[in-house]
This record gives sequence, C-alpha cells and structure tokens, in this order.
Amino acid sequence: METILNTQFDELQKAIEGIKEAKSKGQSTDEARTAATLMFVALKHANREVKHKIKDGRDKLHLEKCKVDLSRLQLQNLLYEVSHLKKEIVRCQKFKSRDTSLELLSEAEYSSKLPDMANDEEELSSHKQHLHRLDCELRLRKELDKQYSALLSSKQELLQDNLSHAQRYVSFAPALRTLQSATKPLHDALQLSLDVEWKLSAVVKYLPKPLYVLFIVLQSLQRVSEEQSFTAEVVGYESEAQMQQLLKEKKYPTLNHRQPETETGEQYKIGKSSLEEALASHPLHICLTIGAAGSNQLVLQIRYFDLIKCATVWGQMNYSSNSNSQPDTNFVHHLLRHLYPNDLGTEIPIPGIQHELRSSDLTAEECVRYLKAKDFGKPFCWLQSMCSIATVNSSMLYNHELNLNKHTKEIIDRIARRLNSWQRLSQQIRGLTYKDIDLYSLKENIYPAGLSCSLVQWTAITHEEFHSQISDVLNTSSGDKGITYNSYRAVIVRGSAKMECFIRIPSNYPMEMPLWILNVHWNGCHTSQNNSAIKMMEFWTNSLQPKHLEPNDHILYAQLFRTIYSFDIFLETEGSMQNTIEYNKEKPYISAFAKRSRSRPYKYIKKGSVYAFKQ
Repeated sequence: METILNTQFDELQKAIEGIKEAKSKGQSTDEARTAATLMFVALKHANREVKHKIKDGRDKLHLEKCKVDLSRLQLQNLLYEVSHLKKEIVRCQKFKSRDTSLELLSEAEYSSKLPDMANDEEELSSHKQHLHRLDCELRLRKELDKQYSALLSSKQELLQDNLSHAQRYVSFAPALRTLQSATKPLHDALQLSLDVEWKLSAVVKYLPKPLYVLFIVLQSLQRVSEEQSFTAEVVGYESEAQMQQLLKEKKYPTLNHRQPETETGEQYKIGKSSLEEALASHPLHICLTIGAAGSNQLVLQIRYFDLIKCATVWGQMNYSSNSNSQPDTNFVHHLLRHLYPNDLGTEIPIPGIQHELRSSDLTAEECVRYLKAKDFGKPFCWLQSMCSIATVNSSMLYNHELNLNKHTKEIIDRIARRLNSWQRLSQQIRGLTYKDIDLYSLKENIYPAGLSCSLVQWTAITHEEFHSQISDVLNTSSGDKGITYNSYRAVIVRGSAKMECFIRIPSNYPMEMPLWILNVHWNGCHTSQNNSAIKMMEFWTNSLQPKHLEPNDHILYAQLFRTIYSFDIFLETEGSMQNTIEYNKEKPYISAFAKRSRSRPYKYIKKGSVYAFKQ
C-alpha cells in the first residue's frame, strides 16, 4: 500500500509540474488539470483503504492485549494461590495442640482408672488413640468437678451447722449471767466469793516482753469494756516457746528473757546466717479480732522479731455468712497504712537499729521487704506505742508512750471507726454499681419531689482515664505520701443533656473525701475550664464534709444528690437563655443569677416548711 501511495504521489507531482510547464509556455492546461483531478480520486480511494487497514490492525492489537491481560491476571491468581498455600503449610508446621500444656494422667493411672477404655484404644491409630484419651480425660474431669461441687456444698452445710451451734452456745451466756446474779444470796450465805481471779493461761508467760505488755493491756480493756468490740488471744504452741527459751538460755546464759538485751552489755549477733533464719518471728503471736461476733471482723496478727526489736501487724477480713458486700481486697492494707499521717510502715522506727543491722550485714530495707513478702506485716509506729516500744519516726522525733490503756483504746476505736467507714463506703459503691438502691427513698435525698435526673451508669475506670480529665481540683494534692486511688465514672441524664462524673476515692478515706470532676454535654461540652458554673458546681460537690451530714448519712450518696440537683439548676437556669426552652423552672429558687460572677443557686436551705435553693 505504501508503494501505491508513493507511485500516485510521484504521478501527481509530475502532472503538476507538467501543468506548470505548459502554463509557462502559454499552452492549454485543461486536459492536464482534468487528469490531475482524477488522480485525487484514486488517492482518496487509497487513503480509505489505508484507514481500513489501520483500524483492522488496531482491533487485532486490542485483541492481543486482552489475551495478554487475561494471561497476566491468571498468573497473578496462581501466584496468590501459591503464596496462600505456602502460608497454610507454615501454619500447619507451626500448629501446636492445646493439650500439650495439660497435665494428663500417666499410663498406669489411665489403665487403672479407665481399664475398659484403655483396651478399646489398642486397635486405633496413634492420633485416634490420643483423641480418644483426651475425650476420656474430659469425661473424668467432669465427674471430678461434680464431686468437687458436691463436697463444696456439703462443706457449706457443715459450716452453717457449726455457725448455728456456735450461736446457740453464745446465747447461753446471758442465761448463765442471770443464773449467777440469782444465786448471789446463796453464795453469800455459803461465804463463797463471786469474784473470780484473773488467771492467765500458761502460754502467756512465754510471750516476749512487748507482746506480753500488749496482751495484758488488751485483757484489761476487754474486761472493763461493756461492749465486746474486740477480743485478743495468744496463738502458738507452748512447747515451741519453751524450746526457743531453752536454746536462748543455753546460748546466752546471762540473758534473761524478761530483761532487754541492751541491759546485759552483750550484743545479740546473728553471725552470717541467712535472712530467713535471722528474721524468724517468735513462736507465739497475738491475734486481735476487732468487730462483734456474727458481723464482719478485722483480724490483726501481731508478731515480734528479736533481730529488729519491733512488732509487726498483718491484717485480714473475716466476712460473716450474711454479708452481701465485700470491700476491696487492699482496703485492710490501706486502713492500717493511713491510720496516722506519715506512718506508712516502710521503715523500722527503732532508735539505733540501722547500726545494729549493719553489724550483721543487713539493711532495714531488706528486712522490711522480707517481712512484706512473708505476709508478716509492717512495723507501724502506732503499733510500737501499743507495745510500749520507744520509736523514732522519719522526722527524727522520739516517742515513748506510757499511758498504754488510753492510747491502746484510742487506736482500737480509730481502727473500728475506719473499718466501719470503709464498709459503708463499699456498700454505697456496690449499690451504685449494681443499681440495687432507690434514689427516691434514700434519706440523703433532701428534695425527693424535684429529682428530675436519673443515674444511668456507675462503672470503675483506670487511673489514666481519670487523669485525662482537665480540672483545677487535680492541682490540690495531699501532703501524705503513699496514697493510692480508685476511680469511677458516673453518667447522669436528663432529656438530651448528659453529665459525666469522674470520681476519685483515696486510700486514706475518710481522712480525705472523694473528689468529683464534672463534664456536661449539652449544646457543647462544658467543663470547669470553660464554664464558671461547672467550676462552682464542682466546688459545691467537693466541699461536702462529714460534719455537714446527719448521723448515719452516706457521704457518697450525699455528694451524688448534690451533683444531681446542681445539674438540674444548671439546666434550668442555662435553658432560660436559649432560644428554644427545653427545661422549665421546676426548682424553687428566687434568682437564677447573683452578683457579677453570675453564680447559680446550688445551695439548698430549709427553714421549717419553707425550702428553696439560693446562691
């Protein structure tokens, strides 16, 4: 085709040159022009054929490209299947059955406990034998679990039976006292004394001096107390105490167990023995139980260590059978740790103990860590004062308590009050979490008719979630070190408005009250940083103290109701400035705003039958 086009172009060029030459000579060019014009018709026909061939070539090229693309797509699919199969092969190679971590019965135990099933699996393959054995193990463990449940239920029945018998025996005491008072004339007639001498058990005399003093003080307080708020007993074996005393007298013949070691002029050395042998506690210790019988009781185990010359206390809770709320497992640790400010039990408060331990290649920190690891407790300063042991605290203040009866009674009463406060707090948290309380019927609800909001959620959150909130109240920190916190989130809803409350409860409660941070979501997010009304609401909630409450009121419930009513006041006063009024005035207040700060009427006052909210 190219040749034909070139030939036609050459002929057309020659015709044009012939026409040009004839024109220059003055000859006629009509015939030449007609012939040249006909050449254009042939050229047009050739051009059309060229276009048809180009189009056929493009169609063929497109068809071949489609074939190539299809082949490439099939290749990619095959490559993907290959990679997937390789991954499956690797996964199969790395597969590990979960039964490898189980402790299965040995062959002998399996044959003895399940002889019929052991005979049945001889005809199976190794894999099917293993599956068969796992199935048998599952059935055997289910049977053992049923037996365990039956034994546990029988144990609970026996415990209930023992408790009922114990309560019957306790009920005999009033009848015996009545009988004793009724037979007093007979005793007088027979000249018999009703005053029984106080005789200590034989094991008490083997107590170390500090524990002996403490036990005598506890016994005297228990005898003069009208209410049996605590009990004390000596725990341990007399034979072990006698053996330890004989070994000590044999090793140190001039040492008397009733005389302090500092008065003998000889220093008690432990040599290069291990820490466990050096810090062996005395075989006898005191078990102090605080709480009435039949209720939750706090059990304190008080031990004495000769090496560090101080006593330690470790506590645990005994919950009654009818108790439906149990506080946090760490609350006993927090109770003892924050009984007095800056007395955390993290050091040994004995004068000169650092020097004596250094002579034995030990440090006070090692001893404290060992006591904590072995659940022996901590050497608090208040415990040493109960045992009449002189102490030096972290501020280098010397203290030696002499009025033991009064001081010990004060410490036990403080522990009992703290225990009661923590139990009441745990009941409040449980009631709010599981919503098994009626907010309208609580006596902390000062205005039941105006409760417009509803508490829809109360959940525990992490420490990081609480501190992600921004508020000025977080800048105020307590001076007491070692305080930990439990954080919660409450959601209060009224209509389209929602308020998030972030609550932080310190471990030294009730020395420090729960802290509330409030965020209101209604026409935007309102916090104490961008809205002074929310800041005042936070202050009004956090300013509540136990002295502002009625007897037996709950601090957490009272704070919750303060927050709810403040939220209602905020919505009703803020809604009056909106174009569309969503919340009408329901609370009795005189003025929605007061002074230049435009404070809201959050405070509730009641005089006789007149009650209202004011700034």
